[in-house]
Amino acid sequence: MKLPRWQTYFPVLIVLLLCLLPIFMHSPRYLSLLDQLFLNLVLAIGVFSLWTVGLINAAQPVFFGLGAYTVAILVIRVHWPYWVIFPIAGIIAAAIAAVFGFLGLKMKGSYFLFLTIALCELFVWMFSSWNSLFRGQVGYFPVPQPVINVFGYTVRFSESLTPYYYLALILVVVTCLFYFRIHGSRIGRVWESIGKNESLLANMGISVFSQKQICFIASCFFAGLAGAIYAPYMTVVSPTQFSLWQGIWIVLGVLVGGAFSPVGAIIGTVFMAILNLYLTRFTQLQPLILGLTLFLVLLFMPSGLFGLPERIKAKIKDSTGKVSEPEHKNIA
Repeated sequence: MKLPRWQTYFPVLIVLLLCLLPIFMHSPRYLSLLDQLFLNLVLAIGVFSLWTVGLINAAQPVFFGLGAYTVAILVIRVHWPYWVIFPIAGIIAAAIAAVFGFLGLKMKGSYFLFLTIALCELFVWMFSSWNSLFRGQVGYFPVPQPVINVFGYTVRFSESLTPYYYLALILVVVTCLFYFRIHGSRIGRVWESIGKNESLLANMGISVFSQKQICFIASCFFAGLAGAIYAPYMTVVSPTQFSLWQGIWIVLGVLVGGAFSPVGAIIGTVFMAILNLYLTRFTQLQPLILGLTLFLVLLFMPSGLFGLPERIKAKIKDSTGKVSEPEHKNIA
């Protein structure tokens, strides 16, 4: 189905505006917040992709942390160039995900969620306890910051946050293009069908386990790349940066935005980032406000913020006596 013209051009306009934003916004604080938002968007879209196959992943911080530690270890100890290590960080995260997937992806529903929670705690403990490799609670500091030499022009990431802004923006755009392409393809329809009725897909001869494995590995690969940007950006890598709370926060963002569309995952992550700015002033009330927000969204907006316009439209039609025809979506 051909998309309306505004749905084609609107994302391009948003990306162009984001590219021009650092020219007009010179505040390091806001650039830093946007850098972190972009990296969280990469993690959130990966969580959404697993949601489509019926799995909830709270262990994204693990693979995010693996990417960050890969950069810190290879740059500081082995002295490899950052731009060589950057793709390796994603590959290592994907390789660990492949190993874990052989066991974990055989579980369904809440069992997989509990397994990812245990995995997150296990890796945080390993980061803290394996002193010879991860340097325990101290971690790695300072992580050297990259340099780009293009046509005689040198860009030093240590001089400004702007290069990190554009690097994170490129990563989130590439991630979105990948998943939006998948979401609108036959593979995306297969993933959605697995989430709805995987037994039916298995009876049709489709390897449900292989599809879940591909989905899981892809999401962890991008999480590893995000961690590779995070390490030199923060200049320090330690176990406290990759907690279970971060994974739960990302899952909640996908839920609040709407777990039925990648756009919903983006909206929810942005909403949670804005909410987090205000919750930092009320640290003691943070769990209460967060729980109340999730309760209200699930109660009054089960399809999330992304589904709110359609819900309002349906309410208006019901109040005016008009009955809308149900939409039939072909998932074959």
